[in-house]
Amino acid sequence: PLEAMQERATATAGDFPPQAVTNLVWGLAKMGVQADAALLAAMQKRAAETAGDFPLREIATLLWALEKMGVKNPDADLVEAMQRRATATADEFMPQEIVNLISALAAVGVTNLDAGFLEAIQQRVRATARDFKAHTVVSLMSALAKMDTPPEAALVKAMLRRAWATAKDFKPQDVEALMSTLATMGIEPDPGLLSHMEKMRQDQEDERARVSSG
Repeated sequence: PLEAMQERATATAGDFPPQAVTNLVWGLAKMGVQADAALLAAMQKRAAETAGDFPLREIATLLWALEKMGVKNPDADLVEAMQRRATATADEFMPQEIVNLISALAAVGVTNLDAGFLEAIQQRVRATARDFKAHTVVSLMSALAKMDTPPEAALVKAMLRRAWATAKDFKPQDVEALMSTLATMGIEPDPGLLSHMEKMRQDQEDERARVSSG
């Protein structure tokens, strides 16, 4: 039955709306089913054709589903269409959605990003920097470190400023991940950032100890 379903989906791929494309690939991935090559090719083709109607969140979801299927370097038309869609709607993205998209692209091996897409996304990061949480700062920088083009200085500055502002929320592994990522990117952080994060963490521990003992 599953084989027949995949054959039917492949044959009727041209009738699939964007949400159905994502639901099918994501559903198979969650079930641990390895979709056949013809189905994956048909779904990528259909996604490229309907990219202009894709909801923002579904772009990253589809890419993550393809990654779970073992797809590396997805169809070039799909990648181009999805970057074009994201560029056109970049000012609607919120921090977590930006992180999800860049991380998904990195996961499927897409590291040579379109210049217009990269510019639009970085502009949106700067515009929403104050809404980034500690873990999204780390995740974004980690994903950008995998890209062929390094992030612009203004973005790095905004994220490091945000890391300082959210230092109390950084877990030890977050601090380690951020510092390792910055080193990989050849970025020298503010010398006081690490000590500031440690002080914030220690203050929190002291406060928890005070509350529990009281």
